[in-house]
Amino acid sequence: MNNMDDRVTEDSRDALRSFCAVGFRSDIDATALVLGRPPGEIRKMLDGEMPVDDDLEMKIRGIAQERNFKL
Repeated sequence: MNNMDDRVTEDSRDALRSFCAVGFRSDIDATALVLGRPPGEIRKMLDGEMPVDDDLEMKIRGIAQERNFKL
């Protein structure tokens, strides 16, 4: 990965981290349920073991906007 890819990946991970913390009081199970993903997958993304895909990032931003919280 190049520096731009690393930055995009980190921005996506930060968005997920914020989504989980602000929107769901850091409850990974609730976050996973809303996003339609298994909790283990969300944990791997938060830990950097797995990238946050574009579809999930769009869903994160859309739900945050609907629920009126900032990432």
